[in-house]
Amino acid sequence: MILETKNKTIKLVLKTRKIVDISNMLKNKNYEEAFTKAYAICDLDALTKMIYILAEDENGKNMFTSSEEVYDFLDDCRKENKMNFIDIYKKIAEELNSEGFFKSKMSKKELEEMISNPLSTINMNELMQKSTEKAMSKIAEEQFQGYKG
Repeated sequence: MILETKNKTIKLVLKTRKIVDISNMLKNKNYEEAFTKAYAICDLDALTKMIYILAEDENGKNMFTSSEEVYDFLDDCRKENKMNFIDIYKKIAEELNSEGFFKSKMSKKELEEMISNPLSTINMNELMQKSTEKAMSKIAEEQFQGYKG
């Protein structure tokens, strides 16, 4: 995938090791979940870090030396190509999908539905854990109240 400005052309190279690096950077073992959440809330920090990791020149070397360079590139890309950050996320999502980096390949409609799903920003495991802890605490409290009499 190519992103261009008049001063710079970058190629976003998708490789498994880079996807793992991004998952670790986003502190989530589930890449699809992490990407979807970042896309849904238009997380600019995550977008910058993804582009920093994925961008290569023709020799396979990293195109950027700092996050500031990526921010400047994104600003130029937005202005010159009349894109917004969601457009950039969408291009990356389509490429990830076509290259098989999601659980299954999706149609454009399925990809749009996945990204627009409001539940995509909820960490279901964390929600379940908190609910379970709350329920267990309530059960324990009720049990101890029964022993007072």
